Amino acid sequence: MKNITIKTKLILLFILIKVIPLLLIAYISYEGVLKLDEYLRSSTKFLFNQSKEIILNTANESIEDSVKNLDKKSQLAIERLSYEIAKNVANFLYERDKDILFLSKLNLNQKIIEDFYNSKQREVIEHGKYYYDEKSSSWKVNESIKSLKREKTNALLKDNEKEFNYTDPINLKRRVIPIYKEITYFDLKGQEIYKISQIDKKLKDISKKTNTYVNSEEYYKEINKLKKEEIYVSDVIGESLKTKIIGRFTKESAKKAGIEFEPERYAYAGKENPVGKEFEGIVRFVTPVYKAEKKVGYVSVALDHKHIMQFTDTVDPTGKNPVQDIADASVGNYAFMWDYEGKNISHARDYFIVGYDKQTGKKQMPWLSSDVAEKFYNSKKDINEFLKDYPQFEEQSLKKKPNIKQIKEEGNVGLDCRYLNFAPQCQGWMQVTENGGYGSFIIYWSKVWKLTTAAAIPYYTGKYANSKRGFGFVTIGANVDEFHAAADNTKRNVTKILNVQTEHMKEIVDENDFEIKSFIKALINELTIVTFIMVVLVIAIAVWMSNYITAKIEKLLIGTQKFANNELDYRIEVHSNDEIGRLEKSFNNMASKIKNLIVKQNELNEHLEEKVEEKTKELKLINEHLEEKVKEEVSKNRQKDMQLVQQSKMASIGEMISMIIHQWKQPLNAISMINSGIELRLKLNQNVNEDLQKDNEGIKKQIELMSTTMEDFRDFFKNKQKAVYPVDKAINKTINLINDIFKSLGVFIKYEAHDKSLQTLGYENELIQVLINILNNARDIIKEKNCKVKIIDLTLQEIDDNIIITIKDYAGGIPVEIISKIFEPYFTTKAEDKGTGLGLYMCKSILEKVDATIEVKNSLTIYENIEYKGASFKITLKKYKG
Repeated sequence: MKNITIKTKLILLFILIKVIPLLLIAYISYEGVLKLDEYLRSSTKFLFNQSKEIILNTANESIEDSVKNLDKKSQLAIERLSYEIAKNVANFLYERDKDILFLSKLNLNQKIIEDFYNSKQREVIEHGKYYYDEKSSSWKVNESIKSLKREKTNALLKDNEKEFNYTDPINLKRRVIPIYKEITYFDLKGQEIYKISQIDKKLKDISKKTNTYVNSEEYYKEINKLKKEEIYVSDVIGESLKTKIIGRFTKESAKKAGIEFEPERYAYAGKENPVGKEFEGIVRFVTPVYKAEKKVGYVSVALDHKHIMQFTDTVDPTGKNPVQDIADASVGNYAFMWDYEGKNISHARDYFIVGYDKQTGKKQMPWLSSDVAEKFYNSKKDINEFLKDYPQFEEQSLKKKPNIKQIKEEGNVGLDCRYLNFAPQCQGWMQVTENGGYGSFIIYWSKVWKLTTAAAIPYYTGKYANSKRGFGFVTIGANVDEFHAAADNTKRNVTKILNVQTEHMKEIVDENDFEIKSFIKALINELTIVTFIMVVLVIAIAVWMSNYITAKIEKLLIGTQKFANNELDYRIEVHSNDEIGRLEKSFNNMASKIKNLIVKQNELNEHLEEKVEEKTKELKLINEHLEEKVKEEVSKNRQKDMQLVQQSKMASIGEMISMIIHQWKQPLNAISMINSGIELRLKLNQNVNEDLQKDNEGIKKQIELMSTTMEDFRDFFKNKQKAVYPVDKAINKTINLINDIFKSLGVFIKYEAHDKSLQTLGYENELIQVLINILNNARDIIKEKNCKVKIIDLTLQEIDDNIIITIKDYAGGIPVEIISKIFEPYFTTKAEDKGTGLGLYMCKSILEKVDATIEVKNSLTIYENIEYKGASFKITLKKYKG
């Protein structure tokens, strides 16, 4: 600013006091316009978002309501499907009642039984032959299911085209098999007379349990009570199947389970193991045969359980086609069946069906929850004896866990709802069907939400007449996402419509936004033009005003220039009485006063040189006296320093001598003991050459050890030339010199070298002196504070082509107020008789001779899970590269 003319400054001043406020006003107006723009935009956006939110909320509530209604409809549909299956099972069982009652009224013989057996045939659906595909690690079928194809899939008539839909039957593989596995006629003593059987063709005495199916039937004891046309109906009876894999049977899952990949040895499980053993079961029907109102025998039929399983295994509850040839339990959508007590009698996974041990004829151990299993193992009882008195449906909860031991060791996982306490749906099914009806609920099972239904099977013959559930109940499990797929589709369609409407609203808002932008732009342009004109006008006025003022100032400048050229008589002509005129008068007065002062100054200068010469002589005398005083003080300080240095050296030598004495104690003691042994043998007259030679070698060994100690200490005091030496070797020498005396005080040096080959150029014995000094300081502070951790960490490593030696203790660190002073001469925290204050100062001086450095800081270190504070010295040496 000092080089700018008054004229320019005046113009700038006018701009400052006139143009800037004007621009500020314009800026405020501009900001107001922008805020107006922002307000209009935000208001429009707010109204848009509010409208959008109202529409979306209204639509979402409508969608949610529709979803609930559709879900409820789907739920009722699956409940109805369960009911239909249960009713069909009951009708099928009632047909068996008719069959056996019809047989009981015939004059039975072998031919009649065989003819009846052959007349009772029924279709079953079978799947193709599956094989294990190594590439995909999955099961694949050789034959694909074929379905009829149409040329035209839309409605032929316009009137029928709305939501036109159809499902053609698929061409499933079917086979006709006998309904019964066995039909027999036996006398009142249980001896079979006529028989046709797939199980055992020999005529046997069925009063003996070992002659019945899987050695487990005891119906002979119960049928004696039967009256005419009364029917005994058994449970589902079959050999229990095992598995050690729940889910897909693959090579990977077999390896994980620790078994060979032999799927055919384990239970059939639909698509999860399509080559496994299928459950072979029966349901036994028995009724008495009367002749002339006298009971003469019994007729028995063994229903092939495969026909019952067909009712659930071939149902696809959520698929487009309701019939399937093989179930896939892994997707969670399948039907299964339970008896009146809650035992599983039909499942996509055959190993879940409750069966019998063929060897013992007893029910196989069902899959227990872990809490029940623990009690069973501790009881040392037979499983059937243990469960006989154990509480049923005991606090069933998803929080309980299954007994995994059964799978890993035995493979028994038959499902009996009464003891399946980790599956609370069991209790739910029993509750839904307790009056013989049907229903459903949703449960979180296998990490998905599932709808599960239950429908009682209304078959009330024989013992099933005593149960409101009849023969049992059918259940269907369906993934929630699957059964409300229709509702989700509706939601997607409505959301799509909403998105279109929202986009249309956005276009209207964008068009409105464009109009606002145009208006704001025009407003800003007008404001800019008006502001520009006003600024130009203000600047023109400023130039005129500055010209007037600078013309007056120019005269003052001429006067000052004249005065500068020693024209002291020059005065400015005054032409006005305004502020500038008064300034001109003041200049003239000032010029007159300055002239008078200059005259007086010249007179003083004539006598100044004499006074300066006089004062100079006085200063020389003072300086000479001060120099003598300073020399005297310096000499005294140097002598004091030499004394302290000498004291420090003598202290080091003293410590070395104490170390030598300490090092020699052990070998001298050893020599003393050997000598005592020799004297004792002399007194006993038992000295022999061999013992003397052995003792002589022991003494020589101890003397060599003492000699080595002296050699190490002598090397320390040698004044060697500057040379290349390995740093690791110098550190080990240091430790050897002081280690014994440190150990005697319970202080231990822990040394770690990351690279033992590191070399430096310098004086090895001086580095040893530095290390001993620092280590002794650490030892002293550990001893003084009686520290818990009496360890000194010493490390050697290379960082950025430098050799770094770190010495760290756990003694509490150096106080913050003195840490910056410890390398200063004469500074010490020890008593006067224990420290000179030159130790660390000498360390720093020694290292600086070879361009090395030493620094210190406090550090925190974790030792045995406890954090300790300590001093950490870092020595940095130049690495020798050769």
